[in-house]
Amino acid sequence: MLHTHSKLAAWAALSLAAAAAQADPVAVRVLQAQGEAQIDGAPARPGSTLAAQALRTGADGHLQVRTADGALVDLPPSSRLEFGAAHRLGWQAGGLRLNAGGAEWAVDLPGRSIRTNGYLKLHDCGAGCDQPAGLYGRIGEGEAVLEYQGGRAVLKGRAFRWTAAAARPETLARTPALLDDAGNQADAARVRNDIGAQLKAGIEAFGAGDDATATQALNLVAERAPGETLVPYYLGLIALRREDNAGALQLLQQYARQDPKGAAAREVPKLLTLLSSAQLRQEVAVAVQRESQVSASPPEPGSIAVQAFVNQGSDAYRAMAKGLAAMIIADLSKVPGLKVLEREKVQLLVNEAKLGDSGLADTASAVRSGRLMRAEKVVVGNFEVQ
Repeated sequence: MLHTHSKLAAWAALSLAAAAAQADPVAVRVLQAQGEAQIDGAPARPGSTLAAQALRTGADGHLQVRTADGALVDLPPSSRLEFGAAHRLGWQAGGLRLNAGGAEWAVDLPGRSIRTNGYLKLHDCGAGCDQPAGLYGRIGEGEAVLEYQGGRAVLKGRAFRWTAAAARPETLARTPALLDDAGNQADAARVRNDIGAQLKAGIEAFGAGDDATATQALNLVAERAPGETLVPYYLGLIALRREDNAGALQLLQQYARQDPKGAAAREVPKLLTLLSSAQLRQEVAVAVQRESQVSASPPEPGSIAVQAFVNQGSDAYRAMAKGLAAMIIADLSKVPGLKVLEREKVQLLVNEAKLGDSGLADTASAVRSGRLMRAEKVVVGNFEVQ
């Protein structure tokens, strides 16, 4: 009843050729890469995002990537696979840990396939393996459908062994040791502890005012743990301390997207409002100083600016000037393909250029303000309440 590993290898060689013909690159982010870990023949770099087709690990390698739609693909040592059509993996050798993230993924094997929406472990037991030869697997979460010629088996929370010649997989009472990831988990725990210590060192260096050491430590954390949200927060504060408002704004916006609750607790939204306003004022001041160059630049395609209306009546209705503009902006913002410029930026340009409310409805002033804002069209007007 036992089948040799060479027969499994022959089946694998046939499936490799079929998978290669159908393989398509898939956007992935590298979460971990240790030892010999390659993507499309090049060393994998933690933190990098790229279009991947073939993944491979050597005898000392470990590679973990996350796809754009949230699936986690983890390769233990001596493993190979290729991405196929949408949500398909062509597994070729070694082992595989797949967390489908709720979507359904298919793993193509020699003459058979496994579809799962949960967590699947696979490991090939060949030469040097202390278990009977075959492909071992376990469904940790969700369920899996094991399809083969003439039938299929649905498994949930079960371990199995599947030989190359046997049609139906054999369910196992116990999970074999080769699917035990305790060693990998211990390694991962050590990596997490190292990253935690590195992050702590970076935060302490920031608190001590040593921005160079803090930046170096935080960048190392970003490389090893791309999802660590505190990195952009502290790098943003360092940029702010260096008066790099544009850099600080970008980093703190990234932090607010990644950890909205943490950002709210640290009052980052208020800081972003101040930074955005300061950045806007700086852009406006530069635009006015370089008016001749800005005016000569082509306008942004599809852009329109709405200026506050001019009140030609009683001061009691002065507030309507901005209210009318806001109503028009709200309506224009719903028009597809139309880019409505920020009201704050429009008003700052008007103030900085010293156009004044009284001159907004003047044709020459409207043209000048439109050029400064690089807007294709400018909406101006006046009103009077009688």
